[in-house]
Amino acid sequence: MPPAARLSFVPARLPSISGIVPQLPPTKFRVQGWDPILIISQIVSLQALHYLSLSLLMPPLLSLFASPTLLAYEGGPTSISMIMDWREFSGSSTVALAARRGELGGLVGLGSATAAAAAKAGVGAGVKEVTMSDLVKGLVRVVEPDPMRGWVVALAWILASLVDIVPLYTLVRRPTHILDFSLTLIFNHLILTTYYSHAFPTSPFFWFIITISTVTQIVLAEQCCVKREMDEGFSIAPQGAALEGWSTPAVSSSRVMENSHNRRESESVELMGKYNEREREGNR
Repeated sequence: MPPAARLSFVPARLPSISGIVPQLPPTKFRVQGWDPILIISQIVSLQALHYLSLSLLMPPLLSLFASPTLLAYEGGPTSISMIMDWREFSGSSTVALAARRGELGGLVGLGSATAAAAAKAGVGAGVKEVTMSDLVKGLVRVVEPDPMRGWVVALAWILASLVDIVPLYTLVRRPTHILDFSLTLIFNHLILTTYYSHAFPTSPFFWFIITISTVTQIVLAEQCCVKREMDEGFSIAPQGAALEGWSTPAVSSSRVMENSHNRRESESVELMGKYNEREREGNR
């Protein structure tokens, strides 16, 4: 029989990927899917960092752009109501009666103020002169709204939402969890602002700013987290490293493909060498 007839061709083997193992986390890091302590810690941390950002951004912006006189009635730029009261988005007074748009503030009779409050309408100071009857019943101060203060509060909220991308990127890390934590932050704030102001938010401007800032925060934070996961790629470790607890730095997926191509080339050279060796033995 010719020597070539006695040869048996060995099919090419696929490159082994047993050496590709995920990078092992530290032994003290929690990796289970449901960890209430970790989740609660992340929620509390994000909420506290959000209010910290607002407390650092709000006072200087209010001092620069808001009306000092009207701001003094609200307790100054460091008042907690600037952060916790949703009515500040409209620039309305939260400690006195709000005047109608286009009307000046001042003193009005208690009867006029009571009638306006019952009708859920703004009070206009100077609509009528204060009479002796009003002096007997009492006077109420009316403060006109400050539209600039509302814009400043909205700007500070948007900037704080953008700053929140950093703790979301650092603490949450998972792109699939960004939406959950961002909405949880807003939900907690709605509960706190409703409790503080004793009224559910009804300002369209408030809801517009909250929606725009939250959507922007979610999109940017998810993009940053996805980009990091794409850059990290896989981890390459020696075979058996997973059992011994070793880990190696992460490399990109292009490096993995290059190593796989090199292995295939070396196996092809090895296969051709075996074929030539068997052919020489057959010729003998």
